[in-house]
Amino acid sequence: MPKKKTKFLLDADMPRSSASTLRDLGYDVEDVRDTDLRGATDRAVIEYALQTKRIVVTRDTDFGQVIRYPTHPGAIIIRLPNTFNSKQINERLTSFMTHIVESDLKNAIVIVQLSRYRIRRIE
Repeated sequence: MPKKKTKFLLDADMPRSSASTLRDLGYDVEDVRDTDLRGATDRAVIEYALQTKRIVVTRDTDFGQVIRYPTHPGAIIIRLPNTFNSKQINERLTSFMTHIVESDLKNAIVIVQLSRYRIRRIE
C-alpha cells in the first residue's frame, strides 16, 4: 500500500495495536510511548506533534480544547465506550479512516463516535 501524506502521533491512552492498524492503512505513525514523551503532559505532546507535523490520535478529550491549545496540530479523538477492547477500537478506527477524505483531517479536531464523526475546523 502506498504511503499516505498525513502523519499521526498515537497518544498513550490508545491501544499500542492502533499504530499497526494505521500503518496497515499506509500512514506514518509514531507512538508517544516509543519517544521521550512517555508520561509527558498534554502540552508536551501537542508541542511535539506541532514540531513533527503530526495529528494526535487519542481518547483524551482535552486535546479538543483549542482555547487551551490555540496553536494546534489537529486531533482525532476516539469517543467510544470505556468497555471497548483494542480490537473494537481498531475496527472503528479502520472504518473511519477508510471513509474519511485525508484532506478533511488537516487543521481539524475530529470526534469519532460509534456511528458517526464530527469535524471542527481549527482556524
